[in-house]
Amino acid sequence: MAMLTRTARILSGLAALLFWIAPSVSEAQRCDAPQILLTVDKSSSMLGGLPGGGTKWDAARMALGELTSSYSTNIDFGLQVFPYPNQCSPGAVTLDFGTHAPEDLMVALGDPPPSGGNYTPMAQTLDAARDYYAPRMVGARQNHLILITDGWQWCDPYEASTRFTPVDAVTRLRDMGVTVHVVGFGASVDSLTLNRAAVAAGTDLPGCDPTLSDPAAMNHCYLQANDLTDLRMALDGIARELTDEMCDGFDNDCDGTVDEGFDVDADGHNVCGSDPTEPGADPDPERRDCDDSEPTVYPGAPELCDGLDNDCDGTIDPGCDCFSGDTRPCGSDVGACMPGVQLCESGAWGACADAVEPVAETCDAVDEDCDGNIDEGADASCGEGMVCSADGCIPLTPPMEPAEPSTDLPSDRDSVEDGGCACTAAGHSSGSSPAALLLSLGLLGAFLYRRR
Repeated sequence: MAMLTRTARILSGLAALLFWIAPSVSEAQRCDAPQILLTVDKSSSMLGGLPGGGTKWDAARMALGELTSSYSTNIDFGLQVFPYPNQCSPGAVTLDFGTHAPEDLMVALGDPPPSGGNYTPMAQTLDAARDYYAPRMVGARQNHLILITDGWQWCDPYEASTRFTPVDAVTRLRDMGVTVHVVGFGASVDSLTLNRAAVAAGTDLPGCDPTLSDPAAMNHCYLQANDLTDLRMALDGIARELTDEMCDGFDNDCDGTVDEGFDVDADGHNVCGSDPTEPGADPDPERRDCDDSEPTVYPGAPELCDGLDNDCDGTIDPGCDCFSGDTRPCGSDVGACMPGVQLCESGAWGACADAVEPVAETCDAVDEDCDGNIDEGADASCGEGMVCSADGCIPLTPPMEPAEPSTDLPSDRDSVEDGGCACTAAGHSSGSSPAALLLSLGLLGAFLYRRR
């Protein structure tokens, strides 16, 4: 009988264990939705009015209902109210983690607080939240708590020494892996304590001043809400931050896809090194894409001589003479030559394109072989028996010598010596004209007639 009783106890314990494990497994399969415990102040001061009308309690109910309506598929919400049931009793969880409709949350919030007698056991409630969370820290799931309060740490009678005990309680939650987000609601909060609590939680706002004690001051470390609009914005900002997809190996937004949007160039590697095919696996730095804007850049990629570190090993284009697509001038600009352009392809310089290259010299006063000399060795271009000169191609044999001048005197005697110069006098001819001949004959006839 004792053995049967012992066996029954073991089976009962296993059943209870399976009861707790089963929801966790199913939740993990659904997605890695963060768990957020909404810890809401239900002290009597929450019945105080807001500048825009209505009470703080009414505004809190409305903002929380909208929050769960907007993020029920992305976040597993739970609800804790304090005090519970009243006076200065530590808060209690009235709605366990899960996917809840706004109506479920309204029921769990219960009736409005009484007009008096409910105080603010903030530190005790945060410690109770730690006890609630302890068996629910499942795997790598994110665990958060949003504290909404309108007052000070206060029980009757008030003890000043307990003022900052909520800061210690927040630290204990942080140490166990629960992140606390602090929201002060209204003009009567203990700003100094809430500022310190936000710093202790690690959720302090950038550039804040943790020494501020006036709720109306600017630059608090916690989220200060003064009306319904402020409260809506504060809660939505926290939820949005937690559900936006992050590059961490988890399906943060619970859409069934891990780390979508972080492999911008679709090369199979993202900026954090996670593997979307292995949800929950720690990102591997060796898988991290060092340039997610280039599809040819990722760990293990072949080097392409393109000016990029394709394989993410810290070295750009090892063994490459040039980067693909680069150009440089080539050829010569001496003489008749004109430079061209070389294009780098696959890390090597290509042929010189569009250049005027050197050619054999011809006898034309042009430096065709582009060596700085004109027409050297160009005789062959002139043809047989010709040579190249500054005047172009000329015959190889010298020209014929000119005839020697004659030394014989002319046969006619009509030349007139004038001043010792043997030359033909002006107006004289080397031959006789007919008139001169007739004149001579006439003179001769007259001479002969007189001698008779």
